[in-house]
Amino acid sequence: INKMQEYDINQSAMLADMTTCLNVYRLSTPGLYVCVHPQIQLSENVKLTPSLIAQVNSGPHQQCQTGEESGDYDRFFGPPNFIYDVFRPDQRDLYESRRSLFEQSGVIEYVAWFTTEKKPIWNRLTEGRYQVIEEDEQNMIKSSALPGLWLPVDALAHRDMFQMLAGIQRGLSRREHHDFMNTIWKKKS
Repeated sequence: INKMQEYDINQSAMLADMTTCLNVYRLSTPGLYVCVHPQIQLSENVKLTPSLIAQVNSGPHQQCQTGEESGDYDRFFGPPNFIYDVFRPDQRDLYESRRSLFEQSGVIEYVAWFTTEKKPIWNRLTEGRYQVIEEDEQNMIKSSALPGLWLPVDALAHRDMFQMLAGIQRGLSRREHHDFMNTIWKKKS
């Protein structure tokens, strides 16, 4: 069991920024859970408390379950679609162990931010292995776990909330987000 870590001021601020971004995305994407410090149970013996998760709660992209059927509302069961963690520079080993567990469990994207670095480490599951994703020519990282979530890397590094929100709004207006929403809400015939 891995307990929730304590944060310094920089970690807390970075977590607040990403939480704001994911909640803006969530407001335009009904059908998601976005939770700060949720407990997730990846297997019988592995329980973790990430900084932040986003989980699709219905449709073909749903990966983990709440305990609604069993009445256990304390945790998610299985891998969320997206996890974000914030680390101090001395927590590299913790990051590596969590990265390995999330990769093995099938978390589609695992994003880590070290407080002394100027960009996130964006891990994307590709053929069962994490690949580190770099920003594109427009300085954006475009999520595959949460289609339409576009985040400008420089804005994240400088905590420029206006630019972060502009990137998210731009991504939300794209076809990928519309198609993703259809997988969550479209009724089967």
